[in-house]
Amino acid sequence: MKLLNKNMVLGYLFFAILIILTFIIAFWLLVPNFLEKPKFSVIISNGPIQVRNYDAMISAQISTKGERYDGLRAGFIPLTRYIGAKDRDGTKISVTASVMQQMDVQRKSWAISFFMPSKYTLNQLPAVKNNNINLSIIPPKQMAVISFNGVANKDLLGKKLFKLKEWIENPAFVISGNPEPIYAYYNDPSTPGIFRKNEIALLVSQKN
Repeated sequence: MKLLNKNMVLGYLFFAILIILTFIIAFWLLVPNFLEKPKFSVIISNGPIQVRNYDAMISAQISTKGERYDGLRAGFIPLTRYIGAKDRDGTKISVTASVMQQMDVQRKSWAISFFMPSKYTLNQLPAVKNNNINLSIIPPKQMAVISFNGVANKDLLGKKLFKLKEWIENPAFVISGNPEPIYAYYNDPSTPGIFRKNEIALLVSQKN
């Protein structure tokens, strides 16, 4: 009887742990899907690669220095403080996805940015008190984008960027404008690598 009770307790414990893990995994997978993302239309889709026409959007951007991860972290904190109304007046701004990062070669710095929810105009957004944050309208763009999962380290980003550039080298498109890629991260650092969604985008135009 004691052994039976012990097995029942272990069974309930295992079931409870399984339920908790299911909720945690669902949180990692589903939460980014409920966040507003930049609006775009798909022109071409080929496996993990798409050519997209992005609508205009409003961006909150800050410049940082350092290696890629350090620059991302240095920009992420003040931007989240802005949208969370931690260092300004007014209400919180809804969280969006993704966090974007692009190298500014001339300044040898990183541009870290969040796009603002589409319900706002530039004049409706709360005033920025951190002088390093810049609010601006990003015009419509055509981008070639590759989507992938994993921890966005140097090796993985390098492989995916090479694959994207290799795909673009066809008769239809050419890399145009700023040749530096935009790295987009959809999950927080606590999310296991297998569940993290990332994208790399390059500005392109159609050949005549």
